[in-house]
Amino acid sequence: DYFTAATMLTKAANAGKDISQIAPIPFWENIYTNAAGKPGFGLGGGLGCAPNASNIPSTNFTATQSMYDQFSCDVGNETTALLFADLPQGFNNGDCAPTCANTGPWTFFDDQWSSLYSWRSIGNSAYNALQLNLKKAMSNGLQLDFGYTFSKSIDVGSNAERINSLNTATGGFYDQIVNSWSPGQLRAVSSFDTRHQITADWVYQIPVGQGQRFGSSMGKLADAVLGGWGWSGIVHWTSGLPFTIESGGFWPTNWEIQSTAVQTGATGSTGVFLDQAGNPNVFKDPAKAVNAFRLPFPGESGQRNELRGPGFFEVDFGVSKAWKITEKQNVKFSWETFNLTNSVRFDAAQSANNYSLTTGSFGEYSSTLSSPRVMQFSLRYAF
Repeated sequence: DYFTAATMLTKAANAGKDISQIAPIPFWENIYTNAAGKPGFGLGGGLGCAPNASNIPSTNFTATQSMYDQFSCDVGNETTALLFADLPQGFNNGDCAPTCANTGPWTFFDDQWSSLYSWRSIGNSAYNALQLNLKKAMSNGLQLDFGYTFSKSIDVGSNAERINSLNTATGGFYDQIVNSWSPGQLRAVSSFDTRHQITADWVYQIPVGQGQRFGSSMGKLADAVLGGWGWSGIVHWTSGLPFTIESGGFWPTNWEIQSTAVQTGATGSTGVFLDQAGNPNVFKDPAKAVNAFRLPFPGESGQRNELRGPGFFEVDFGVSKAWKITEKQNVKFSWETFNLTNSVRFDAAQSANNYSLTTGSFGEYSSTLSSPRVMQFSLRYAF
């Protein structure tokens, strides 16, 4: 098939193979028979980019060698090479470059659009989890909830169907089908998958003051100072969230949607580290990590959510004090703090532009999951 034949040319180009070493490939010989003896590049003709192509008369090229000369100029963007081979000069009935397929121009592309989107109910997902919950109803002034979840979520895309082609909600091209003939290639853990998750919340009315367990007989002045206090809080923690490495502006499989990078080796530790420039980086050794990936081949969608960045952590805390004025009137003061510890959790998924193989800041974080500590005060009069 085309994807296999194009991948063979790409691998040969990556290896720097001399054009004379390229043996005939049945797909090119059978589908692009007329490419034999023709130079391989561009609408204007001329030689392409295959090593040693200028030392061999182009009239001696096999069809495969002519296509190799063409595809060598667009390694990583093989859809461009295919477009040249499918696009007649001036959009008329002229020759393609280096030739049209035996079925004529516009065999692979349409002369009215480069891409056409549709929705179809072929998506699938799976979620399995162990959930443990501890709940304490309000008694003796205390209410408490604690939950732990051990889970795994898998899908072919984690975004809403209404998302646009650029998928700007998550910063990358990870939720559209790239290869229509193999729609499940990007099936992986969901973008929101968290293996471990802990949540806890509590409300505690401190039993001090008139009518309480402690100090029930204290005077009004003492009760106004010491009584009616309460505190509450929420804790949320998760293990690391997944993220994807981009190829960096390459379209080997789909003319409109990029394929992501393919991991071929170990990246080393991921987490939060300082790189040589002093910037926070998801990789302990960015130079080692970038070399652990390759560009995708024709037919490949790449990989999705194969790595893990930081998870989420936040503690919200509140203190309140109530004063009873009459049977039906009271005043309540509250002091609430969000992200009490002012913890920073970096967002690996939203930093995806820095995970491109072609960026000079590979692995650097550019956004956070958390917000800086915020406090708010309120005074409420109820009657």
